[in-house]
Amino acid sequence: MRKEITWISPIRTGIIYAAIFVVLAFVFGILGLIFGGMGAGMGPGMAGGGIGALLMSIIMGAIMGFIGGALGAFIYNVAAGIVGGIVIELKDGDV
Repeated sequence: MRKEITWISPIRTGIIYAAIFVVLAFVFGILGLIFGGMGAGMGPGMAGGGIGALLMSIIMGAIMGFIGGALGAFIYNVAAGIVGGIVIELKDGDV
């Protein structure tokens, strides 16, 4: 059965993107703390951000993820209204 995605909730999409970006910011922030503490070819001032930089990257990740997700969904909705939405094919099956 074919279905068409004609509208995506910008708020819900923004929340999902914010959650994804928080996880990514946390993972890469932890890696940055680990490898930054090893020097990794950086000058002495570059590796000193520490926990504050990790928290800031998580907060900024959430904000930018929400804005990007909501804006992307809004743009999709406008485009889908003009040219039509994405068509997907679904089938019932054993899950």
